Amino acid sequence: MHRLFDLFQRTGSGINRWLMLSLLLLCSLPLQASEHIRLGIQLEPPTLDPTITAAASAGEITWCNVFEGLTLVDGDGMLKPRLAREWHLSEDGLTYTFALHKGVTFHDGSRFDAHAAAFSLNRLLDENSGNPQRMWFEQVDSVTAQGDEQLTITLKQPDAMLPFALSLPAAVMVHPDTADSNSQHPIGTGPYRFDRWEKGHSVTLKRNIDYWGKPPYLHQAQFLFMQTTVGTENILAEGLVDGLLSVTRVGNRFMIRPDYRMSARKLQSKMILAINNARPPFNDLRVRRALSHAIDRNRVSKLYGPQFEPELIGSHFPPSHPAYVDLVDRYPFDPMLARQLLDSANVTEGKTITLTIPPTDYGRYGGLMVADDLEAVGFRVELEQVDWTTWMERVFRQKDYELTLIMHVEPMDLNIYARDDYYFNYENTAFKTIWNQVLNARTEKELNRLLGEAQRRITEDAVNVFLFMRPEQNLMHRDLEGMWEQSPIPSFVLEDIRWVNQKR
Repeated sequence: MHRLFDLFQRTGSGINRWLMLSLLLLCSLPLQASEHIRLGIQLEPPTLDPTITAAASAGEITWCNVFEGLTLVDGDGMLKPRLAREWHLSEDGLTYTFALHKGVTFHDGSRFDAHAAAFSLNRLLDENSGNPQRMWFEQVDSVTAQGDEQLTITLKQPDAMLPFALSLPAAVMVHPDTADSNSQHPIGTGPYRFDRWEKGHSVTLKRNIDYWGKPPYLHQAQFLFMQTTVGTENILAEGLVDGLLSVTRVGNRFMIRPDYRMSARKLQSKMILAINNARPPFNDLRVRRALSHAIDRNRVSKLYGPQFEPELIGSHFPPSHPAYVDLVDRYPFDPMLARQLLDSANVTEGKTITLTIPPTDYGRYGGLMVADDLEAVGFRVELEQVDWTTWMERVFRQKDYELTLIMHVEPMDLNIYARDDYYFNYENTAFKTIWNQVLNARTEKELNRLLGEAQRRITEDAVNVFLFMRPEQNLMHRDLEGMWEQSPIPSFVLEDIRWVNQKR
């Protein structure tokens, strides 16, 4: 800009000077005049199809932008219809009937109807589908189209959580003709069309002018992949992005910039010290409770720096949900009590245990803090850092570990404690009974009460050490508004994003 101004000063009078003045003014116009947005995202997804990958970054770009589901959790955190106009549940709780919107088309002009919806869900249910959320649909017996505008889902047993499950990125609607190519060139029904994917650099979306719903404000959105922390700060300093998504650490010089602001992001990322409940000595309740008393959660939560104040949790559940029960004080930090519990369980001083940590900042820094706390009550801790492939195979699939520090990012995933094959190795009849009642709930009040009981059960059983919610926020340009701040789904929905005073 300074170079342009100097050139303007040296340019002679007349048309040349006016041309230079026009160029100078054009370059100083804010980005919003072009109705575009550039967003920095931490990870490049391995695929752009959220129905075949557990990588949250795929849904972060495409959910409610390119792809849509029958339902959604909106910007206020409310479960709403999307491609479905409404739904009804039979009196016996075994049949959901969805009435679908008319006139909806995919980006290639193909028709969306009940047949496409049935294909999408039956594809999800296929045991070879690779769908990361398939376990949410274990109670589904059949999915059938009743004509073009009505879909019927029949259950093996009641499942009050099904409408929520249908809102997840892995349950979006796809067309039979393009399902196999969505990984590289996604085609959905959403307000934005896929434009291009420059591997290692960015994904660009453009406004769908034929969208069946309300038109979005922005004409184009570009998601840029932030490769390194230094690179991210340089890009931000040069004004090359309008926002950064899922910020958990940022330099002080950006916290005080007048042109950016921190925007809340109510995701449900729960930091836990996961315990192999089948591995001695952790198969003893007293030992697991000792771990909960041994960890100073306030200190560990400071690993993100002074700008962030994570919410502490006492169970595997987000404080933002109306069914949340505050169990933070169930296991106060008390090293002396922890030592007493270990003594009563005959755990000897100097007992060697292994803490396996993934290749993340919270693993590297948080692992050291947790190890310090555990050694203070008598353990000898061996820290084992592994890559993600090893963590997924050995810890998650083979359940070959003792303790691991991990972030559970999926929303409303309390159901994992009812699974016999899950990596916690927690098999508890009482919890399964409660969860079966959750699935049979008929009212929101009853559902929330039962979710509260489920939280209390896993806390009393000290299945894991529940630490805090990751303090994710978005760092956005101050002239941007319309962010979905209360949705727990890991995504950045564009449809209401606009520059100040911009009209649709």
